[in-house]
Amino acid sequence: MMQYKMIVLDMDDTLLTSDNTILPSTKDALIKAQQQGIKVVLASGRPTGGMLAAAKALQLADFGSYILSYNGAEVTEMSTGELIAATHVSKQSFDAVYDYLRARDVFVLTYINNTIVFEGTHEYMNVEHELTGLPMQPVEDLKAFVTGDVPKLMGVDDIEKISAMNEAIGGSFNEDIHATTSKPFFLEFMNKDVSKGKVLKQLVEKLGIKQEEVMAFGDSNNDKDMLEYAGLGVAMGNANDNIKQIADVITDDHNQDGIANIVNKYI
Repeated sequence: MMQYKMIVLDMDDTLLTSDNTILPSTKDALIKAQQQGIKVVLASGRPTGGMLAAAKALQLADFGSYILSYNGAEVTEMSTGELIAATHVSKQSFDAVYDYLRARDVFVLTYINNTIVFEGTHEYMNVEHELTGLPMQPVEDLKAFVTGDVPKLMGVDDIEKISAMNEAIGGSFNEDIHATTSKPFFLEFMNKDVSKGKVLKQLVEKLGIKQEEVMAFGDSNNDKDMLEYAGLGVAMGNANDNIKQIADVITDDHNQDGIANIVNKYI
């Protein structure tokens, strides 16, 4: 049986249940795995600050594990709290995406110092705040307010509109920026060198772990290349069809023991 050395998990709708908690079965399985020397890595579109509570619950700092936040734009080593890699969106690219989104009347938000910064209003505007617990700061003119690099930015709108825009962009906004959906009403824009799969590959190589020794769990489009890269790509029972098609295994959904069952079976 393959000896896995790393377990990578998306957070929303994968590690976390519908009410944003970690099941006791999941927590036990992941702490037990770390006690056996296996690295547990959280990989999420969430901002760094929106991942720390889960990282603490899973004791990642005690076992020298990692978090990949903003879809991998930032990599944090939990034992030191140190940012070991950052790949951001330039101000020039921010302005180009901002103009594109505002021309289509889409609500825009971004992140500065673990704060959600935005202008205007939308019925889904508080979802990211509710998910991550990060503070929100409204500004008069977001484009003027942002003066430097940002980890990522996001367009928020109804599901049909976001889906149509995502299809039109086809993953590549321009030569510097790519786009993907996380929640169906979030269209995320990142540096083209950032994706969960790309950044995971860099981390795995840095740690001297083999690709086939990695197990990864996900449910959404931004998990696709991570699941394809991993030796064992696991789709949650609640995953979308794209993700189920590329996964090696499909497990129970995020409100059941989907993660624990696989970890206990394979580890």
